[in-house]
Amino acid sequence: MNSAGLLLLALLIVLGNGLRSVVTSTVSISQGSFASFLSISVEATTMLIEQLMGAVLLSLLLAPWLMQRFRTDPLAVAMTLLSIAAAGGLAVLFFLAPPVDIRVAAVAVLFPLLGFGLATLAPISQRWIDRAEGERHRKLMLGAWSVAMPCAFLITPQLVRVVAPRYGLDVFFLGFAGILLSFLFAMGLLRMRDAPRTGAAAPPMQGGMLFAALMALFSFQLVTFLISVEGLRSALVMPAAGLMVVCLGWLIRVWRRARAQAGNASSTGGGRQMAGLFLMLFLLNMATTGFYDNAFMVRHLCSNTLIADRATISALAQVAATLLTAAALRWGVSQSLLILLGVGLSLAGLASYMAYPGLLVPGYGIETENLLFIASRSVTGAGVGMALTAAIFAVDRLAGTDTRAPLFLAFVVILGTEVGLEAMEVLGQAVMLARDTTSPPYLMFFLLQAMLALLSLSGLFLRDRRASGQPQPA
Repeated sequence: MNSAGLLLLALLIVLGNGLRSVVTSTVSISQGSFASFLSISVEATTMLIEQLMGAVLLSLLLAPWLMQRFRTDPLAVAMTLLSIAAAGGLAVLFFLAPPVDIRVAAVAVLFPLLGFGLATLAPISQRWIDRAEGERHRKLMLGAWSVAMPCAFLITPQLVRVVAPRYGLDVFFLGFAGILLSFLFAMGLLRMRDAPRTGAAAPPMQGGMLFAALMALFSFQLVTFLISVEGLRSALVMPAAGLMVVCLGWLIRVWRRARAQAGNASSTGGGRQMAGLFLMLFLLNMATTGFYDNAFMVRHLCSNTLIADRATISALAQVAATLLTAAALRWGVSQSLLILLGVGLSLAGLASYMAYPGLLVPGYGIETENLLFIASRSVTGAGVGMALTAAIFAVDRLAGTDTRAPLFLAFVVILGTEVGLEAMEVLGQAVMLARDTTSPPYLMFFLLQAMLALLSLSGLFLRDRRASGQPQPA
């Protein structure tokens, strides 16, 4: 593959893993706009994010199964066409501005469809990494895949700030559909056969395991939907929660049976290390959802410009940390050391959220408050970028010839974000009911986020004792 082909491949990989983050961050940055358009409170926009995350989780869960049965290029084309239709529908919706009931119903359908289509491109683009010739080019493509998500978080806030106020969200989503059309054109220029990794092929995903996982996911989404719409007082919440527990128990039983039939291969040191990395990613993304600190700023009457600039600077810090981490791994720096440093930075940033005005401290000057808002999120973003990048390279190394395990990286990241949002919402509703207040307990949210970041360090201890003393470069 020549230089032009490598550049085009890198562009496809970046877009494939980054486009879903553009949509997710659009909702986070435009909470006020969506709340006004749908005639709901700012906090209620979490339902929109939950629906989007649910569709993304479903897509990422089905993607490995679909990729075992279809070639990646036709699958990518189909999902891109689905995303174009959904983005175009949102553009028409925001342009026509129909009655509120129709708006809510249309958004409830189109956003999950958009998230489903775009999320499938993440593992597909991850599989495209193996098309690069040579280990050096492959590592470069893996670095491009790693930096895609923070790049999306970097670009989106400014796009939303510039496009939405001047031209409206209809133009924004119309332009997004145009980007997806360009993505289709680029795929047509770079048509080649899938290049699987050498070595033993990964065993196909069992239908029983997939069905059990889908049932657990659907029951989880049912519980979250009922809590968001009806509240904790709903009589339907407890039966739905019971169903979720049963489905989770069934999933664990099926998983244990499958592991026993596979000869308990996951008991190796590498298996424990990979499980520890997934646990770390899950807990760290639970802690860094980015929703409630944005909601706090909206309630604190911060300007949209400040919120967008804060998100942009944070994403810039995350991009810089991602690139520096990839370079450090190339120089042979320990992956465990970089993960530890990244989690430590995230913990420091999350802990500083508790110093926001009106929580532990009554208030500061406006300049000090703005600096605190930006600096805290930037430190958190840098830590997440460092830990996530080091973990991606570590999982890729531990997976070896197993092409399936790395495909669940994006699933674990999104699952952690979704579970974090839901746990915070349930806890917040319980506290507000107990205190008989309508003000969310932001101090408790921020304290819990810091504790989750600290707890994520426990994943680093799940490793074979004989291998733990020898850090390996990427």
